[in-house]
Amino acid sequence: MDDTEAIKPPAASRVIWRFFSSDDSGWRWQQLATDGGVLAESPKTYDQYEACLAGARDDGYCFESSQGRITRPGNSHYPRW
Repeated sequence: MDDTEAIKPPAASRVIWRFFSSDDSGWRWQQLATDGGVLAESPKTYDQYEACLAGARDDGYCFESSQGRITRPGNSHYPRW
């Protein structure tokens, strides 16, 4: 393994999962590359969002929560309304 391979992030972090309501009012998913290209998509339309998530999990989707907000110096004294 050379140095460039050692610093690459895991493959899962180089994709974006998109969940959307399709034209027929069902749910579908797509796995996108960071450049926007479609890598994979759901083979069918799901009636329920939860079933769509389960189908995506079967193809490698793993939920990752967003990062917490970082308080900037000087802003900790002001509450958010």
